[in-house]
Amino acid sequence: MKYILVIFIFLFILFTQTKNRYSYNITYQKPVISNLPAESDEDSEKERSHMQELIALENELTRDPATGLVPRERLIEAYAYTRTLTAQRGAISGVNWIERGPSNVSGRTRAMMVDPNDPTQKTIWAAGVGGGLFKCIDITSSNPQWTPINNFFSNMAICAIAYNPLNTQEFYFGTGEGWFNADAIRGFGIWKSSDGGNTWNQLAATTGTNYYYIKKLVVHPGTGHVYAATRQGLFRSTNGGTSFSKVLGNGTGAASNEITDIDISASGRLFAGIDNADGVYTSTTGAAGDWTKLNTLASGFPTASMGRIELACAPSNTNTLYAMVESATTLQNIYKSINAGVNWTTLTKPTDADPGIGNDITRGQAWYDLTCAVDPNNENIVYAGGIDLFKTSNGGTAWSQLSHWYGGFGFQYVHADQHNIIFQPSSSSVLYFANDGGIYRSADAGNSISFKGDNYNVTQFYSCAIHPTAYINHFLAGAQDNGTHRFNAFGINSTAEVTGGDGAFCHIDQSEPQFQFTSYVNNSYYVSTNGGNNFTGVTLSSNTGASFINPTDYDDLNNRMYCSDANGRFVRWNNPSLVGNNHTNCTISSFGTSRATAITVSPNTNNRVYFGTSNGRVILLDNAHSGSSFTGTQINGGAGMPSGSVSCVEVERGNENHILVTFFNYGVVSVYETINGGTSWSSVEGNLPDMPIRWALFNPLNAQQCLLATELGVWSTDLLNGGSTNWGPTNSGLANVRSDMLQIRSSDNLVIAATHARGLFSTDAFTNPKALFDAKKRVSYVNKPIEFLDGSYKPTQWQWNFGDASNSTNQNPTKAYTAPGLYPVSMYINNNPATNELKNNYIQILPNRQTPYMPGDGGDFESNALHFASVTTNGTSFERGNSAVAGKNGTYSGANAWVTGLTGNYADNSASFLYSPNYKCNAPGSYTISFYAKFAFENEYDGFNIEYTTDKGDTWLPLGNTVQSGWNNFANATGGTAFPSGRAFITGTQASYTLYSYTTSEFAGNTNVAFRIVFRSDFTVSAAGLALDQFSLNGPATLLPVSLTSFDGETREKYNQLTWNTASEYNNKGYHLLRSTDGIEFKTLAYIKGKGTTTQTSAYEYDDHLVPLETAYYRLMQEDLDGSTSFSNIIVLKREHTDEIRLINPFNQEIIFSSIPENTYYLTVYAADGKLVLSANERLQNGHHLPLPPISPGLYFITLTPVGSTPKTLRLLKL
Repeated sequence: MKYILVIFIFLFILFTQTKNRYSYNITYQKPVISNLPAESDEDSEKERSHMQELIALENELTRDPATGLVPRERLIEAYAYTRTLTAQRGAISGVNWIERGPSNVSGRTRAMMVDPNDPTQKTIWAAGVGGGLFKCIDITSSNPQWTPINNFFSNMAICAIAYNPLNTQEFYFGTGEGWFNADAIRGFGIWKSSDGGNTWNQLAATTGTNYYYIKKLVVHPGTGHVYAATRQGLFRSTNGGTSFSKVLGNGTGAASNEITDIDISASGRLFAGIDNADGVYTSTTGAAGDWTKLNTLASGFPTASMGRIELACAPSNTNTLYAMVESATTLQNIYKSINAGVNWTTLTKPTDADPGIGNDITRGQAWYDLTCAVDPNNENIVYAGGIDLFKTSNGGTAWSQLSHWYGGFGFQYVHADQHNIIFQPSSSSVLYFANDGGIYRSADAGNSISFKGDNYNVTQFYSCAIHPTAYINHFLAGAQDNGTHRFNAFGINSTAEVTGGDGAFCHIDQSEPQFQFTSYVNNSYYVSTNGGNNFTGVTLSSNTGASFINPTDYDDLNNRMYCSDANGRFVRWNNPSLVGNNHTNCTISSFGTSRATAITVSPNTNNRVYFGTSNGRVILLDNAHSGSSFTGTQINGGAGMPSGSVSCVEVERGNENHILVTFFNYGVVSVYETINGGTSWSSVEGNLPDMPIRWALFNPLNAQQCLLATELGVWSTDLLNGGSTNWGPTNSGLANVRSDMLQIRSSDNLVIAATHARGLFSTDAFTNPKALFDAKKRVSYVNKPIEFLDGSYKPTQWQWNFGDASNSTNQNPTKAYTAPGLYPVSMYINNNPATNELKNNYIQILPNRQTPYMPGDGGDFESNALHFASVTTNGTSFERGNSAVAGKNGTYSGANAWVTGLTGNYADNSASFLYSPNYKCNAPGSYTISFYAKFAFENEYDGFNIEYTTDKGDTWLPLGNTVQSGWNNFANATGGTAFPSGRAFITGTQASYTLYSYTTSEFAGNTNVAFRIVFRSDFTVSAAGLALDQFSLNGPATLLPVSLTSFDGETREKYNQLTWNTASEYNNKGYHLLRSTDGIEFKTLAYIKGKGTTTQTSAYEYDDHLVPLETAYYRLMQEDLDGSTSFSNIIVLKREHTDEIRLINPFNQEIIFSSIPENTYYLTVYAADGKLVLSANERLQNGHHLPLPPISPGLYFITLTPVGSTPKTLRLLKL
């Protein structure tokens, strides 16, 4: 809920922050705040109302018009109905969804638990409030892997989890987010696992209305009784969930049913907090009738005006507990008792350094984000969360701030809106935080807190947009409280947040995709004119009547945007692609007293726009591009449609008469169709359950079929047939989660779906088969496996060629290259070469090098150009050359440097990496890495640092992570920069080439050491960038593993004899003797153990008795004790055979036939990618030289067809 806080970040930056990134250009501000003066109490109150605004919007859209209420309990029936339809006909066949992520962004989380059955305490359970249950088996990993447990629980809104201390195989989770937020999903009771979380079953006793919202679950450590805090009271099970009974609430010992918390002290005493000015209760048995109210006038605890109460018992002291109390949406006070609740003391409240938050650390959201926990071993150490995190070490006398929601005021970044804090059992150091950004962990009592939500995809998207270019993976998606994200890769993506706050509707121009648009709340927008690399904020002056998440549509042909506004109005933005705010506030009488809840620009008729309204009207407006006062034509009058909120107007491309209209509301017929442009309408609701329908999309290949985005995933029909239409869930690969939007790309018919709990998905159901692939790493090292990823449309079979004569038929193969160089990769699918995709120079394998490595060895970037490689994940790339841009122009010497973009300034949100060779640093001693650099960066926000790896790129560590002369110049202690918090880097300006160097012995003794220069920029303010030259790694000379003095062979009568000799050996494990029939593809013939370490000469011999070959090629692969390898030269042994064709292989500029029967041959030479190099008729004989046109190094195939005989194909390697 960052939108509530955005106003204050602007004021802070404008008036107090010394590093004012926004002073360059105010248009980089969040649009909603661009024109604000100093903050007033009225402004603060207005911002607090944003949450209520969102609640009101969602309730208005989805309410049942007959009752005025939102009957979310009807989803329970819909869930059950979904299960009965799964196997029935009705849904479009072949719709399979692929998850796209994001992998680096998660979402609102309340439930988490350390697995009691893992002795390492590394296994964590967590759940998104709408995205279901996840498990991570190693939360300490730098890249934790979260696994969804079941995508088809009948309710995915998991908000509480607990285990039985008496039987740790018993787990429970509760559903339903009961904190009154707008997008809260109603639950459906409690689930139980009896096998440590492997399988789950819904408890039949909890399917009633009492269990729609489970706020907390606890299991008593002495009795095993299960307690559920709900909005209908506190319920207890004494038999493992078979039955429950109410033990506290209205009519059962208390005034209110709204249980906000339940906790258990070290002695087993229970404490419960109750909303609605009720109070705190305690019991030693937990039974009905055995609860005592603790807040009395004499106790020091308030007796009136209380709302939510958050409790925390001290595990180390049975009498100590704390209570955080909400009143009128704010944090009223924090209370402490040292005698089990008999008396209470009012504590000092924490004060947030952010002046927009102050000592109400929830800033008006105490009903929503409020949590505290007590150190297991010290009753005076307490952690509290509201917007940010706080800690006291003296029982609440004083508090220190641990985090800030954007990393400001000198504090580390942790996402806003804290919901839960738990400790690793018995640990005072390790604790976890759950918030609107997912999961965070600290291993040092809160001093440093790290994000652990990678691969925990519970992101809540409102919208999505798709790039028009076929087969690319460029999408935008707007998320609740997590900004708008750009996707750029196959499979599950790590995305870039291109704009912040709440991500509302977004668009990519389908004819000019350099124009991209995202939005914040109301009529506040961002515009990119360079394909999404940079965005500039624009606020339309009509910003008061628009919806919180405001519907818009973009006219791709005419570059206009149409935006919802207040009742009877809309806004036409006339020049969005020019980053202007030229707009027209339009009135339209046919709206009546309603406003637009859906907007569609006609795909067929120029300047025609359809509006769906909040009172159920569908309005057609022609010539919408000019004028400001309109009448419009209602095209569904008298059609019997409900007076609800229209969610989508879907017009068939190419047929203006065929339209679908859907509704958000419960309790109404939700889907209507016209085939005559609105003259008549028919319901195609068919067998749909009663649930909100949020979007519709025609099958582009058959408009009698349709997809719907619903509250329970995606549904579809294979035939629109009036009241007889049969719909079915279409969630293969997806989940039972709310889906908000569907978009299609007309160039290839790929469809994407934005879900409000599980991120973004895509389906190729309407596409043609097409081979598409990617690799997890395009730059790697010798013998380091690379994972290739299939992203094809409709594949059933795969044929890969890796450019070195090896191939695979696996869908997602792994390949290790044995030699450095550039390699083409190709792949086709379904046994159809016509689907082939070829990527030339796609994989670069960097060489192994020894130390010292000097500029003349390749570090001058003049020679050995393939010693270094650039990889860019976003924005500006490292390029080799000479830039003319001031700030990074020129080189230190020679013609080339590596530069972050040769032309122009770097882009926002850039991330680029320059990789070095792999060095053997096995000698003891110190090593010095050095280079010359000049640069201009946004100071203290953008820059570069150097990382190293000792495992060929699996893990990268900072090379020196402190500020020191000639190296890093900014400590980055609190984050808020392009680099993670605590990661030092080089920033600012260096006007001329300056030497940077770092000396260390930390990787001495390693045979695999590589480096990369990491360049990053944040979301705003760019500069020239970096130029880097004269790279070197100086230090002790590499200890060579083997000094090979000879490798020879001789042919014997029945075998080939191989011999080799060494002058010395160091850590030599042994030799793999390799043999080939063509000099290209080698296979292991034998393994011969080495001598380890010795300074003595050694002789080796091997007899190859399995050689029915006329020509055999041999080489040695020497292996170190650490597994690294190196290769000898190739030797060739030939055995006489008059009919054998033999060539010199590998070859250079021409092919030489060392042995060939004299004849006239028709010959062809093809490259590995199928390109014809040469075709000719030649008279060939022994010693013939065949010249070739200029060709690149790589694999080639020559086919020789002698007159009157059969052809023969040989493989050749061009050096």
